[in-house]
Amino acid sequence: MKQSLMENLQKLYNKCEYQKIVDTLLEIDPEQWGYDLTCIFARALNELGEYDDALGYLLKVAQQGRKDYMWYVRIGYTYYLQKRYKDASKMFEKALKLQPNNQDVVLFATLAKSAEKKENIHDSINNMIDRLKSMEEEPEKENIKNMIEKLPQEKNILNTHTLLHMLHDDDNNNNNITFPIKRNFLKNWWGYRNCFVTNRIMVEGKKIGFMYRDIPKEGKDDSGWRFTAGDESSEYMVDENNFGLYDLNVICNYDNDIVPYLDSDYGTAYCRDENGIFQRADPPEFE
Repeated sequence: MKQSLMENLQKLYNKCEYQKIVDTLLEIDPEQWGYDLTCIFARALNELGEYDDALGYLLKVAQQGRKDYMWYVRIGYTYYLQKRYKDASKMFEKALKLQPNNQDVVLFATLAKSAEKKENIHDSINNMIDRLKSMEEEPEKENIKNMIEKLPQEKNILNTHTLLHMLHDDDNNNNNITFPIKRNFLKNWWGYRNCFVTNRIMVEGKKIGFMYRDIPKEGKDDSGWRFTAGDESSEYMVDENNFGLYDLNVICNYDNDIVPYLDSDYGTAYCRDENGIFQRADPPEFE
C-alpha cells in the first residue's frame, strides 16, 4: 500500500499538484506517516510557500534524517526559501559530506553561499562550475541546464529563460562551459563597467527595448547605462527594487545589438523600432 501511495504522490508532484499531495496525506494520521511521507509532505508545503510549516515537519524527523543527505538538502532548501542563507549553506555542506560528488547538491550549496555573500547569480553559476571542476567532475552543458532548471523561482533572481539564453559552450572546446558568455565586447572600453537593468529583462526574460545613458551614480562603478524592456511604467522605474546592477559585458553578451551605441554621450537614448533596430530617442523624464 505504501509503495502505491508513494507512486501516486510522485505522479502528483510531477504534475505540480502540491495541494493534492497535502490533502491526500492529511487523510492519514500524521503519526502513521513515517520518515518518507513526512519529507514528501514538507516538500509539498515548500512548493506551496508554507516554509515555516515545512521546516517544522522536517525537524520532526531530524533523528532519522541525520544519515540521509536528502534530509539536509530539503531542510537547506527550506532555509534558502526563507532567505536564511547562512543556515541553508550549512545544511548543503553537510549534505555534500554524505554525497561529495552530487552535482545537484553542489548547485544549491554554491547558490546558498553566493546568496550569503550577496554575490550575483552569474558569479553563483561560475563558482558552481569551478567547484565541480575542482572535484574533477567536468560539467556537461546538458547537466548544467538541468541544474539551472531546478533553481528556486524568485522574483529577484534571474529566471531559467535568461540563464539558459546566456549559457554557451566555449568556441574551442564544447566541454569548457562558461556562464555568462566570456566574449569580451569591451576591449576598448576604459570607463566603469556597471549598468542598471530592469527585472523585466533580467528576471522576466524580455528583450532590451530601450537604453539610455544617465549621469553615473557615485560609488557604483557606474557606466551610466540603463537598459529596460521599454514597457515599464514611471511608477515601476522609480522603484529601485525593480533594477539590478550588472556588469556591462554581461548585458552585451545577452544582447549584442547594444554594443555599437555604448560610447554615446550622457543623456543619449535609443529605442528599438518595429524592425528591431535601435533608433535615437528622447531620454526619459522620471529621473
